[in-house]
Amino acid sequence: MLRATYSTWRVFLVGAAALSLATVVAAQATQTKETVPAGPAKVKTAQVKGELVAKGSDWLIAKDPAGYYKLYSVQPGRKAIVDGVPKSLDQLQVGTMLTSTATTTETPLINRTTTITQGEVFWASPKSIIVTLEGGVNKQYDVPAGFKFDVEGKQLEAMELKPGMKLTASKIVEEPVSVISHDVVVTGTAPQK
Repeated sequence: MLRATYSTWRVFLVGAAALSLATVVAAQATQTKETVPAGPAKVKTAQVKGELVAKGSDWLIAKDPAGYYKLYSVQPGRKAIVDGVPKSLDQLQVGTMLTSTATTTETPLINRTTTITQGEVFWASPKSIIVTLEGGVNKQYDVPAGFKFDVEGKQLEAMELKPGMKLTASKIVEEPVSVISHDVVVTGTAPQK
């Protein structure tokens, strides 16, 4: 009876110590970050045509082929290629036929962070393990049902791990992102005199 009580208290104390140590932040993990393609880029092209009917220092009004008028803001320094010659807004003549071709490219990428941590089994149960990390800090990890650990080429369940066994763990976090680029080219034909 005394032996069973001592064993119960020892398990309780080890469990309490493990839980309090599990809140300490893990130390000295190797981390790499990379961005990798996640699929083919999607390219969309839109074209707008119109005749220049009025202009200001940073705007122009163009009449589209259907007869509708539209106001456009023009970025400083922006040029249109008219009859093969680059021209700024103040160099354009009323009556110039303009074509704006906008290309939008959306490239799907994955930002991948790989963290490699090495440690030693401190305590193990079927649903969680406590590992002593390289800096001497203990950290508790939940173990999903059916998860196997690769220990020296053997596939072991959490409850088969023994204190002192060396472990190397890789944690991979993938975050999908999209890079969007815009390219606008304005070409035109000057009015005939």
